[in-house]
Amino acid sequence: MFITDQHRKQIRQFFAEMDRHIDVLEKLTALPRQQFMSDVILQSAAERSLHLALECATDVGNLIIDALIMRDPSSYEDIIQVLADEKLFPSEFADFFMQVVKFRRVLAHDYLERDVAQLYQMVVDHAGDFRRFQEYVSEYVEL
Repeated sequence: MFITDQHRKQIRQFFAEMDRHIDVLEKLTALPRQQFMSDVILQSAAERSLHLALECATDVGNLIIDALIMRDPSSYEDIIQVLADEKLFPSEFADFFMQVVKFRRVLAHDYLERDVAQLYQMVVDHAGDFRRFQEYVSEYVEL
């Protein structure tokens, strides 16, 4: 199959939502670690924005996989692997991005066991990954 204008429109919508959350994540990366560690509101903003940015990325991934009839992914992590296997982005990016995709499980299911220091590090290490993800997808689907 192929990517249609309707697919591109949907991707742009996901990207617009993702941009809102990227903006929050980028602002959080500018804060001192201690301020983040002691402020539950900042932590909550990080959790929500990281989770929704990840949902947008995986929704875009699924859309592309379905539209181009790629191998069906078996998990959130596998969505990224399928896209890497199909050369949507380099494997080095996929390997690094996979760290934050795996962290989604903590955000969505294991939140009682989350570690604020780990959350902070995920935000600092991966906030920029979402823009790179958008760039790779935009090039691949010719947005």
